[in-house]
Amino acid sequence: MVIRFLILLIIFSYTYSYGENRCISCHENICVEKGNNCIICHRGNDTTTRQDIAHYKLIKGEYAEFNNEKSTITQKGIKLINEANCTRCHKIGNTGAAYATDLNSAVKRLSTDEIIKAIKEPVVNMPKFKFSDEDYRYLITGLYHYTINTEVKSITQIVRLNNNENSSDLFNNKCGSCHKALTSIGALGYFDSAPNLSSLKSTYPEYLNGKSWNKDNLKQWLLNPRSLKKNATMPKIELTEEESKKIIDLLIN
Repeated sequence: MVIRFLILLIIFSYTYSYGENRCISCHENICVEKGNNCIICHRGNDTTTRQDIAHYKLIKGEYAEFNNEKSTITQKGIKLINEANCTRCHKIGNTGAAYATDLNSAVKRLSTDEIIKAIKEPVVNMPKFKFSDEDYRYLITGLYHYTINTEVKSITQIVRLNNNENSSDLFNNKCGSCHKALTSIGALGYFDSAPNLSSLKSTYPEYLNGKSWNKDNLKQWLLNPRSLKKNATMPKIELTEEESKKIIDLLIN
């Protein structure tokens, strides 16, 4: 009888402790209205008191407003993401292109410090953004807002090593001395003295008075940039009709 009682006590104790939020054994409980569920905003692991496990991929309080879309910090983060045109290369939430890493899965996989480092030390063909320390607080909060609660769907990333020699050589020779671009045939171009042309349809609408790029206006731009923007600094590039079509098809698809 005693043995049976002890077994039941152990089972009860295990069941009780398993569902217990152990974060508040070390931290002040300030989220009663959220059902004491710290990991909703802070990620981590609330089933252990081992700090290295509990704080794994922890989201610090300065970024924890991502669940509140009306928060000033979240709104500033959303604005920065839009201004930086992150979705011209990345999948973020339910929008964006598949030319570079899917940020829905990357943000869930990486720690905050790892995300910031990836932006500060960009890989080849990623623009070097000049965000301030304050900007990073907004930017990371915005990224968490779009990605943490997003159901990740499998996508095919279309940055490939296969090479269409004609189109790649054409872009590199005619455009690559000023522009870079991630395209369906890979990373092209050599320098960043002019805008990155990756996923051009979602990029630089201010150049066209708020209109998006399409095949027609890009063709007109290539014929004479100043026909669309009087103070355009890009020189007229000598292209045959066939060359123009290849570049347009490469950048607008």
